[in-house]
Amino acid sequence: MSKRIAIAMTHGHAAKWLQISVYSLKSTLYGIQADIFIANSWPGHPSIRAITETDLGDNITILDCKRRLHSHATGLDEILEYISDKDYDYMFTMETDCTACKDYWLDWFYKFMKPGVGMAGFYWAEGNRHHNINPSGTLYLKSMLLKYHEEVRNNKENMFWHPLGNKHGTDLGMDSSMKDVAGVFSETRGIKNPTKQQEEAIMRGVPMVSWYEPGQWLYCRCVGEYECISVPCDHIYKEFGNHRAPEGTYYGGKKDPYFIHYWGGTRTYDFLKHPVNDKFVAGCSPYWLQREHQIWLNYVPQKYREIIPEIYKEMGFERKLKENLPTWKKAVDLLGNNWKIGL
Repeated sequence: MSKRIAIAMTHGHAAKWLQISVYSLKSTLYGIQADIFIANSWPGHPSIRAITETDLGDNITILDCKRRLHSHATGLDEILEYISDKDYDYMFTMETDCTACKDYWLDWFYKFMKPGVGMAGFYWAEGNRHHNINPSGTLYLKSMLLKYHEEVRNNKENMFWHPLGNKHGTDLGMDSSMKDVAGVFSETRGIKNPTKQQEEAIMRGVPMVSWYEPGQWLYCRCVGEYECISVPCDHIYKEFGNHRAPEGTYYGGKKDPYFIHYWGGTRTYDFLKHPVNDKFVAGCSPYWLQREHQIWLNYVPQKYREIIPEIYKEMGFERKLKENLPTWKKAVDLLGNNWKIGL
């Protein structure tokens, strides 16, 4: 029987990135059978119309998130549950600020999935955090995901475990709801009795209790039980204004990538939800908006772009940008004359 892959991503509110990522997935060829699933983490938000009211949304399964909203990780959990009884062998996870770059990109990931391999993706190594394979562009063995997902869902302990000290869910700073909503990608409660290998992975990349990035608990949990493959990547940094941040992760190398994760695509739109007080996000956002806009103009055909001004008006882009982003004037300067309507 031929292998099948479920391509999974969570969408929040970045309409242009959604069009960019979906168009890239539909514009490339596959040697392996694959279907696209999108978890809509903000049900009712107009940004999803960027694909649902064009043929970009054809043959894509869109799931409105129910367990926890505005969560990239929980969206992936809910997609996993949806495909749990369906005929897929693997799940490829990505974010909306990602693009498939050339034909057979997914087959390139698949070639790393030898017997005993649980995941193949970018190994993010930075400081005393992020030492893990994150789900921004990673192929996972579905049976492994389901095994650990069941373990998480059955764990109703309101405890957060860490080798440097544990906390109860009712302690200050802890999320007591995690025992009810956690899944394999969103788990942050740690590992109660880690093996030596698991403890080393935790100590290397999780500085304190509950500080797990999406998919990081999964990485720490599977260490020693499955092989985790770090695929060839160039992870490039650049200056965005006065802040240094990833330019992108180039899977296969920057010279001729199979897949790119651009980073910052969702954080750019924090201003749609609340005032942006984080100086890093506020400083980078004007440049991230400009980058997204240029990629969108250069890549997505006009027939799909036509709906964006209407969506921007409906989601209050202009008003919320001015109200919530301290650096909005820089964003306007970089985006040019048509910034209000997204053209």
